[in-house]
Amino acid sequence: SAVEIAHGSSATAIIFFVSAIGGIILSAIFIPNYISVGASGGVFGLIGACLADMVMHWSLLFGKEIDDAGQGWRHLWMCVW
Repeated sequence: SAVEIAHGSSATAIIFFVSAIGGIILSAIFIPNYISVGASGGVFGLIGACLADMVMHWSLLFGKEIDDAGQGWRHLWMCVW
C-alpha cells in the first residue's frame, strides 16, 4: 500500500493493529449485543493514514511546481475516485 511504501512495514503494522483493536473496542462499546471481528477497522485506519498523509503534503501534491501543464484537476480526481 501507499502507506507502507512511504512509512515502512513496521509503521503500517502499528497503524493497522491499533486501528483494528480500536474498532473492535468501539464496536463492543456501542453494540454490546453483537460480537464483531474483522479487518475493516484496520483497513479504514490505513485509508485514514493515507488521507492524512495527503493532507499534510498537499502543497507537494498540488503545488504549482508539480502542476506545470495545468492538470491539477487530475490529481484531485484521483483523490476523489
